[in-house]
Amino acid sequence: MDHQITIPFLGGTSFQVNWFRVVWRSAYVAVTTVFATVLPFFNVLLALIGAASFWPLTVYFPIEMYIARAKVLKFSFSWMCLQALSLVCLLVSLVAAAGSVAGLIQSLKTYRPFKNEV
Repeated sequence: MDHQITIPFLGGTSFQVNWFRVVWRSAYVAVTTVFATVLPFFNVLLALIGAASFWPLTVYFPIEMYIARAKVLKFSFSWMCLQALSLVCLLVSLVAAAGSVAGLIQSLKTYRPFKNEV
């Protein structure tokens, strides 16, 4: 449900604000900020999440949907090229995930909670 808010010094311009969206996004930012300050290797965790979600969401599902929608014949040249692209992106995601896991293990070896080392 949107609410109309008028800002006085902007010439009476009014904006539609969805309070659920404002609260949800603010809570998300607050939680990720807390995690980032508590875990000094938060970027490694984000890299692992990114590596795990890149291939299925960005490559595999869109390619499979295109193949189904365009009715691309199995083992045709287009099908082979799309499958090769998907395989290459899967390998890149696996290498990125392995690098993230290695970075996470390395960070955990020297991790001391709430110790700020500059």
